[in-house]
Amino acid sequence: MASINCKTRIFVTVLIVLFLDFNAHGQDTLPSFSAVIRSGNKVLISWTNLFGNKTKQLSIQRSRDSLRQFKTIVSIPDPTVLLNGYVDNKSTDSNYYYRLYILLDSGRYLFSPSRKPTKYIPPTPKKQIDNPDPSNKNKSNYPDAGVVPPRPVLTEVDLPNKAKGQMKEPEKTYTIKKGSLIVDNLKESELKRFRDSVSLKTKDTISSISKDTIFIKPFIPKDVYKLSKYIFPDKTGLLHIELPDAQKRKYQIRFFDENKTFLFEVKNIRDPVLLLDKANFEHAGWFLFELYDDYTLIEKNRFFIGKDF
Repeated sequence: MASINCKTRIFVTVLIVLFLDFNAHGQDTLPSFSAVIRSGNKVLISWTNLFGNKTKQLSIQRSRDSLRQFKTIVSIPDPTVLLNGYVDNKSTDSNYYYRLYILLDSGRYLFSPSRKPTKYIPPTPKKQIDNPDPSNKNKSNYPDAGVVPPRPVLTEVDLPNKAKGQMKEPEKTYTIKKGSLIVDNLKESELKRFRDSVSLKTKDTISSISKDTIFIKPFIPKDVYKLSKYIFPDKTGLLHIELPDAQKRKYQIRFFDENKTFLFEVKNIRDPVLLLDKANFEHAGWFLFELYDDYTLIEKNRFFIGKDF
């Protein structure tokens, strides 16, 4: 019995050690980031991403709650940069929590711990030791001579200043809207090529460019009416239906009002010329029709019936 209890204790101890070791390695790979309140109530989010080229997507999320209801506010164009940052200048106040969402190329994803922004505290300038005679190298004039000062610890708040020159400023992005519909997102470096593409390859126009939105005015062609050669009204108000080879075909016509509400249809037309009285349409105005030959659409068009015939 004592031997069994001893083996059980050894097995449990091994499990605990493995769990702690796994947890420690897992924490090492989590992205280190900070959220600092800058001037104008702007929040600077900075991070260190140790996944490098394995990172497929890196997004910043924001919520009023530290545990739930997080929404993505931006996805970084190049998520593989080691040291990076983003300024959130659209938050109404600093009472938000932030976290990072990272998607790896393996399909695995993870979230950083949520963090509430802290106020930016400028670094305290170091006190300099007066040296009236720089040529005098006597150690007695220098209380700290020969003592190697401790290496400063790089904190998350100091990260943007310490990594100056290594950090990559996030590229500005524009939202492209056509009417009220969002159709795409565009990097600032692609703006000129996009404008040339719109003007040369489409009939649309860029109506305006705001701070972060590009508005596209879609081209609307003029409605040019062309009289049908098969179905048309005459001056007396009769609607002519003239179909070639009617006896050998399976013609069918469906009629609609100008609001595309179905009215009636005429099937199995065998006469080469068929006349419909205006009374079939009950009122004057525009009417639509669809002409089929054996369920194959031949023509969609319209005709107008006036008040006075």
